[in-house]
Order: sequence, then structure tokens, then C-alpha cells
Amino acid sequence: MATEKLYCPEFVYQICVGLTVYDFVTKEFTLPMVSKQYASGISDHYNEVLPEELSFPAEEILRFMSEQQKPKYEAHEKANFFVYNQLKFDGTKGERKLKGIFGNAFSGEKTKKYNAEKTIKVFKAFTFSLRSGAVDRAPAGWLIKSENKEDLLQLGDIITKEMKIDDLL
Repeated sequence: MATEKLYCPEFVYQICVGLTVYDFVTKEFTLPMVSKQYASGISDHYNEVLPEELSFPAEEILRFMSEQQKPKYEAHEKANFFVYNQLKFDGTKGERKLKGIFGNAFSGEKTKKYNAEKTIKVFKAFTFSLRSGAVDRAPAGWLIKSENKEDLLQLGDIITKEMKIDDLL
């Protein structure tokens, strides 16, 4: 009996949007290429996520960052800090517990809790909190790909999925 796929957890979706922004800014790929890579990775483990569900909020976030006057941090730094914050912290609840006795944070959701508009709002709020010093920055040199892949479970597979040659065409 095949098991039904669940929806991607909201924080995993938000991390993938942050990584889409980060990869777009730091690599020589287009936004559709990068969003297609992460959407494919998410869809391997959860209900299908379309590339547009990642590229739309990523584009809005990039637009928001480009409109900021005298930014304290570069765009790639903000995206990386956002990814770190989403992975390590559960909003105002404190540190995110990734693994527990009865399951893990990457298991998936029965209902779709993520959406592009909320992710954009969360990123904007994070940016203002970062600027005021209310949230922690990632440690110097930290990248999510340096985390232990086994500890990240499904997210580890998503972030290490290689881009296909078809995505480059």
C-alpha cells in the first residue's frame, strides 16, 4: 500500500525560498532554474510544489531588498541569516526541535500551512528584526550545506539535490 504524501512543513518551504534567493544572488543561475531545483527536491518528499511557488516569493523578497536604503547586510547575507533562523528557531517559541521521540519536524503536514504571501511577510519581519538586533545572525561562515545531512533528514536531500542539465536549458 502506497503512503500518501504530506504537505511540506512551513519552515522547510521558507528555508527553500531563502535558499532560492541565496543561490540566485550568489550563483550564475536564473530564478526559474533555482526555484525548479528546490521545487523538484521538495516534491520528491512531499506533495508537489510548483517552481512558481518558490520563484514568486523569492522575486518579491529580492525586490524588497533592492528597495532598502543603506542596508546593514548584503542580500546574500540576509538570505543566509533567514535560512539559519528558520532552521534553528521556531519563531517566538525558541529553538526548533528537529528530532523527537515520536517523530521529527520534517515529517510533513496533513494540511497546507505555507504560502508565498506569509513567507514574504515573515522575511520582511525578520529583516527588520535583524536590523534592530532582535534576532541572531548565522555564525560566521555558516551555510546550511555544512550542516550534517543526516540530521536534516528530508531537507538534507532537498538542499543537496543536484541541478539537472535540463534545468540549465
